[in-house]
Amino acid sequence: MVLGSIKRSGYWAQAMYMLEDWGVQPVLKYESYDPNTDEENDVESVITLGFNYFFNDWTRLQLNYLYKAEEGNEISNDEILMQLQVKF
Repeated sequence: MVLGSIKRSGYWAQAMYMLEDWGVQPVLKYESYDPNTDEENDVESVITLGFNYFFNDWTRLQLNYLYKAEEGNEISNDEILMQLQVKF
């Protein structure tokens, strides 16, 4: 994607598998983003490890750990995220 004169690049891959007997869905995701392909050491990568727990067809709890890695200047910005989703 090109916006103005800056060229950017990125990709992601995600894997999930539903364990029906327990109502649990493990999640693994990898993301990579280069905000400026002309610059060196600015690639940002995120690895997400988590799971979804389904209480029933209308309620889901998500818990994720995001490991964020930056080339060149590493920042301590990992995250733990929790979300409860309810349909009604």
